[in-house]
Amino acid sequence: MRPLLLPLCLFLALAGAPHVWADDDDDDDRADHDRARAALERGEIMSLRTIMEKAETDYPGRLLEVELETKHGRFVYDIEILAADGRLVELLYDAADGKLLKAKAAGKDLLKEKK
Repeated sequence: MRPLLLPLCLFLALAGAPHVWADDDDDDDRADHDRARAALERGEIMSLRTIMEKAETDYPGRLLEVELETKHGRFVYDIEILAADGRLVELLYDAADGKLLKAKAAGKDLLKEKK
């Protein structure tokens, strides 16, 4: 019975550790979600739907990922799209006014190419 004691203790110690870490991450995610919802309700940012429609119009393709982040003290939508030609397009929109701040694919600045 003693040979099972060490593996059992190790299992119990490791099984509890991820649970603590997950709770910390969940708290951060909830706080971010609450902050974003409050900003939307106050009219400080545009809705995700509006920004997604804008992104799909500007750069058609398959939407892969959307994140609402804060950069330099303001909310921005960070979007990744798989374009029809297979390029991964990274877009950054100002969440307050919907202005396209950055568009990159394969290291190229797509905003400069459009001008």
